[in-house]
Amino acid sequence: MTMVPLEPLPSGQSTDLHLDAEPGERTALRATRCPACKRHSFPARNLCPACGTPTEGVILDGPARLRVLTSVRAQPPGSLVAAPYDVGVAEFDEGICVIGLVYGPAERGDSVVPLVVEPYAGGRIFGFRREQG
Repeated sequence: MTMVPLEPLPSGQSTDLHLDAEPGERTALRATRCPACKRHSFPARNLCPACGTPTEGVILDGPARLRVLTSVRAQPPGSLVAAPYDVGVAEFDEGICVIGLVYGPAERGDSVVPLVVEPYAGGRIFGFRREQG
C-alpha cells in the first residue's frame, strides 16, 4: 500500500470536525470518501491517504455502534478534560470507526449518535451518547 502525505483542506472549506450545534445537541461529523478505493476518512482529507485520489465530502450522522468503551480514571498530564470520563469507539454504517468522549450511560454494543460537548470552558468538540428511543 502506498501512503500519501495529508494535505490541508482547500481555502474556503471548513476544518471543523462536526456540524455546528450547541453543547448537548445532536450533530454530524465531517468526513470524506474516496471515489476510487471507497475508503472513508475522518477527519476530512482532500486526498485519500491510501491511494492519493481527491476525496468527496460526506457527513456521518449516525447512528453508530459503540464497539469499545473504557473509563479514564486519572487525568493524563496536560489534559484539559477532568477525569473521570468515558471514551469509546463508534463504528458507522460506512465502515469507519471514530474515537470520542462518551456522555451519559452507555454500554458496548449500544447504538450511539454524535453530539456537541464542552468538556471544559471553550473546548467545544463532538462526543457520543446512547441513541434516544
